[in-house]
Amino acid sequence: GQISGVTYTHAQRTQFFLFGDSITQYASKSVGWGAHLADAYTATFRSADIVNRGFAGYNTRWALLVLPQLIAQLGGPPPAVATIFFGANDACREGARQHIPLDEYDENLCKIVSTMREAWSDVKIILIAPPPIDAEKWDAKRGGPGMGERTQDQVQQYAKRCKEVAARVRCPCVDAYSAFLEDKEWKEHLDDGLHFSASGNSKLAALLSKAIEEEWAGLTPTGLPAHMPVNADLTPGNYKSLLDPRSDA
Repeated sequence: GQISGVTYTHAQRTQFFLFGDSITQYASKSVGWGAHLADAYTATFRSADIVNRGFAGYNTRWALLVLPQLIAQLGGPPPAVATIFFGANDACREGARQHIPLDEYDENLCKIVSTMREAWSDVKIILIAPPPIDAEKWDAKRGGPGMGERTQDQVQQYAKRCKEVAARVRCPCVDAYSAFLEDKEWKEHLDDGLHFSASGNSKLAALLSKAIEEEWAGLTPTGLPAHMPVNADLTPGNYKSLLDPRSDA
């Protein structure tokens, strides 16, 4: 704009597509990591919409079956960025209802990436490795020792494999597992031992924002153009032509 200096566009607003399990579904809560992204991209700079497609309890096997439907249902332009955040359920103990063997988890992540790339040729994909688990706290919430069906050793294997897949398919990976464990009080990042607290959500949002800035500077909140002219640029003499380029006035 001539006054504001803000670059804007009349094209459809860019979308970010968040795909994952409950840690993604709950990301839209008021303190969630998806809400942090929406605050920057939608509320502050109105440069992108955050589309949350998180499904509590899902593993990668189930995710693969719903992804083509989600792609078909998505309106607007293809997403500029997609996050893939699975593994917390896949990593359940062998024999558990949600458990997915490690090699199948690997294959499923690859298929999710390829499905997105086939549908959205220009999409930028970020894989997110599952976070560590406070098994004692999660077990207590689920009814007692072992009832949470998860161990730190198991989760670590899936986080490591997620990083390996990301390297193989040439996607950046936000390693939530390692990043959380770098903090001495890492358990405070987990609300119930599995899902994120306010601090965990803030940490993941910061890690994602950093990854986007490092990989694709043009996809930061300020790197993308604002959707439609900003009000500071509108005057009685120009508002029609700025707001509707088809206008003769």
